[in-house]
Amino acid sequence: MNHKIYLLMYASILKIVHPSLLIFLFSAVNLYATSPINEAEVTMEKEDLADDLRRKIRLGFTAPSTIHRQLLLTEDENASSGIDWGYDSEYLTTDYEDMYWLIEDQLFIIQGTDIIDEYSSFPLGFHTHNDGMSTIGIDGLENISEEFSLYLFDTELEIYHNLRANAYEFYAEAGEYLDRFALVFTLPQGYSETLSIDENERDSFKMHYDNGINTLIVNNPFSVTLKTISVYNLAGQLIHVQTLNEALIKLRIQFNNRPAQGTYIVLVETDTGTVSKKVLFY
Repeated sequence: MNHKIYLLMYASILKIVHPSLLIFLFSAVNLYATSPINEAEVTMEKEDLADDLRRKIRLGFTAPSTIHRQLLLTEDENASSGIDWGYDSEYLTTDYEDMYWLIEDQLFIIQGTDIIDEYSSFPLGFHTHNDGMSTIGIDGLENISEEFSLYLFDTELEIYHNLRANAYEFYAEAGEYLDRFALVFTLPQGYSETLSIDENERDSFKMHYDNGINTLIVNNPFSVTLKTISVYNLAGQLIHVQTLNEALIKLRIQFNNRPAQGTYIVLVETDTGTVSKKVLFY
């Protein structure tokens, strides 16, 4: 039977049994289907959708291969913090790099929960096939006030990143990570957002390659403490790493062997976060 016909028959039954679950059905279908189902295809008034006032958070994950996955988190009084049939949509294993919610050690792309507040924490897992840079950011918010904070907690670097400000960019080697990130909504006591690297500091890092002396030059005008600097080619291979733990305004890294011409990713780990830049070596 055509998958659309099957799902529409199921939707008509679901409307009678539990109308609120229709939103989860449409979200799940549209995440997987190559031709999304239009809600108008079922006997459901548009006002039913317009009156949906539940809070929804859509997170986006972009992998090194540039594949993009969107996850949905919905607050619904009929759901719970555990696994709920009809409110959570399980992750189907694919050959692609991906991200997912973790509920009771199982993987999901849609999660329904009864409450989202400052005490909530929603673990995230991901896997990649190649070393490289990935990003996690907000794809969309529904019925979320502007005052409501959203942070991504990086357990590896012990950083709380404000997703309201911008997406979080990070480096990871190829593999599966089930305990590195969590979506949270408040900062722990004693933690200040000023400890996270801000946009001014991030933009202040200027890097370029001097072909004449085979040297990478890193300008750090805010004198942020530089912990390590790593240089990767676009294939994800590490070609240079240097440990510093110094607050240098300008750093010169001279290579023993001349790198091949091309674009490289320079990853700078500081005491307040991680910055990555693409630099042309010529």
